[in-house]
Formats: sequence, C-alpha cells, structure tokens
Amino acid sequence: MSQIPSPAPADTRAANGTQPLPSAPDEAPQALPLQFRGTARDYFGVWVVNVLLTLCTLGIWSAWAKVRTLRWFHGHTYLAGAGFDYHATGGQILKGRLLAIAIIVGVSLIGAVWPLAERLISLFILLAIPWLVNASLGFHAYMTSWSNVRFGFQGSYGRALLAFVVLPLISIFTLGLLTPLATQQLARYMVGGHRFGHAAFFSAPRLGALYAALLRGMGIFIVVCLAGILAAQWVGQAANPEFSFTEMLQGLTSPLHRHPSPGLRMFLSVFPVLLATLYAALIIATLYYGACAHNEILNRCALQGGHRLRSAVTPWRYLWIILSGIVASILTLGLAYPWARVRQYRYVTQRITVLAAPGLDEFVSQQPAHVPGAFGAEFSQLEGFAGVSAL
Repeated sequence: MSQIPSPAPADTRAANGTQPLPSAPDEAPQALPLQFRGTARDYFGVWVVNVLLTLCTLGIWSAWAKVRTLRWFHGHTYLAGAGFDYHATGGQILKGRLLAIAIIVGVSLIGAVWPLAERLISLFILLAIPWLVNASLGFHAYMTSWSNVRFGFQGSYGRALLAFVVLPLISIFTLGLLTPLATQQLARYMVGGHRFGHAAFFSAPRLGALYAALLRGMGIFIVVCLAGILAAQWVGQAANPEFSFTEMLQGLTSPLHRHPSPGLRMFLSVFPVLLATLYAALIIATLYYGACAHNEILNRCALQGGHRLRSAVTPWRYLWIILSGIVASILTLGLAYPWARVRQYRYVTQRITVLAAPGLDEFVSQQPAHVPGAFGAEFSQLEGFAGVSAL
C-alpha cells in the first residue's frame, strides 16, 4: 500500500473543518499490524529486469514494469494473514499512455501553429486536473484488493478542484501558511472518497495538529539554514581569509563595474553552499511535515463499523531512511535504489496497525461491478511528468 487508503465523502458540518469519527464498538479492538515480507534482494531482480526491458523496448515495457512493481509490493504486504493484490495489466496502462501521448502531441502541434490555442488548451488541462485525479484514484483503488475484496473511490469534480488546484495554489501564494488547511482538505477528500467493498472510510485530521507540525518544520528549516550560513562562512574564509558576509552584501549592492567586485567574487565562492543549504532545508522540513501529517491523517482515520488505523512513524527515523537512501543511490549510481525503496516501504508499512472491531469478516462483501478506465490515471501521471520536465 504505497498510498493511504481513501474513504468516504467527508461531512463539513463542524465549523472548524473536522468531522467526528464513527463511534467504535464497546468491545476492545483487535490490533492487526501490517506486515511486509519482501526483501531488497528479491525486488532488485524485479527492478533490474524492468529497467533492462524498458531500455530495450524504448520505454514500451514501462507499463508492464509499473504493474510488476505494484504487484510485487502489494503481494508482499499482509494484514491478518491475507495479502493485498494489484489487478491491473500492462495493456491497460499502455493504452492510457498512448492516448495521453497522442493528445499531448496534438496539443503541441496546434500550439506551434496557433499560439492562442495552446493557452486555451493549457487552461482546459488545468481545469481537467480534478477529473484526471478522480479517474486515477478510482482506477488504482479498484485494481487493489485485500482478502479478495476490491477497494474503490468515489469523488466529485468540485471537491477535487478545491483539494488539488485551488488550495495548493493559495498555499503557494501565502508562502505555505495555509499548507495545513490544504493538507486537511486533501486528506478528507482522498480518504473520504475511498471504499473497502461497499464500506466507507472517514478521516478527520485536526487543523491544530497540522499547524503544530508546520511550525516544527519551519523551526527545522531555520536551523538548517543557520547551519548552512555558518558552513558558507567557513568555506568563504577558507578561500579568502578576508571573507565576510557584510562585505559580500555591500559588494553585491554596489554599482556593477567592468570587472567583478570583491563582494561578487565572495558571493560566487559560497553560492553553491548557500544553494545546497536552501534545498536541504526545504527537503528536510517537507519530509518532517509529511511524516507528521501522515501520522495525523491515519490516526484520525476509520472504516465503517468502528475499524480504525494507527500510525507510529517517527519523523526523524523516517528522515534518516529517506536521506540515507538518496545518498546510497547516488553513490552507487542507482544500484542501491531497490534497497532504499524497500527499506522505506517496509518502515512506513510496518508502523501501521489496523484496530479491528469485532465483525471484521462482515466487511468482506461483494465486489463493485464498475471498472474505471485507465486513461485518466496514465494521462495525469504523464502530464505531470511533462510539466516537471519543462521547468
């Protein structure tokens, strides 16, 4: 389960944006921890074959590679002795990708001939994001099952537009100050839209807890930046004993001359350190906030019938796993990536526990008959990748 299971539409009755969780039965719940039984060695074989076949087929095999990867991770994840499964096929994924590529190529050709049309189509794609996201969530949810019961997702265009477009944009324009609100609404929509069989999920993450996590993340950001400034001071003085930030700033604000000023040379000597510090601070603070939000969302999540989730991810431990995995992958030219991915997945998965109320078996119900198409899922992923690549 690489994603948090998403449940039923959230009720917006409470003034503070939260909803009460379903009441649990009087009997004590049974703690059922998620288990992951895969190994990095086994996944390395799957990953190597996927990479080689993707290269040999000029990317065509990537559709089957995605299915094999998801099926491997799902198949090695167990709850109460029953495994998860992923039922999509490479052909379904490939059809969606080919149609998405055809649309993107068509948009590019039209834009080259008629620039105004390109802007209009870009606006149309932006407005289509909610539909694409809903299609993607619905497809991948239905293709996932546990104990022979399929998951599902039901969303609405308006709420998806708010959760995936409007609030993220507002959060950016407010320099992240509304990130907890965006996180809360996104979690309520995604979790509240998912089903297990015909049973709905609910989630009521607390805005106060998310803001507390954001403040801690900001504190971490400031500390990392201060450490980076001290490191830049040390590097600058090593290159030039007369280095000082005061002189550097004065040189940068003085009129430009034909030759670089001493202040500009000082700035160029420490610029890589300052840039690396900024990126490191953003990554560390974001990962920390993400781990805290993950816990809050799952700890406030429930399934109809009184079944609940509990997550105990330690933010600092999670940070270490992610960052050390990135470093190991870079140092080994990507060969350590399977180990890093399995390590991260195992840690997050095995820190999740299902608090099952009596009568869990009654939730094993008839599978839904509707099967969403693969087009929305693949187009949203491909278009997102293209947008990132264009930056």
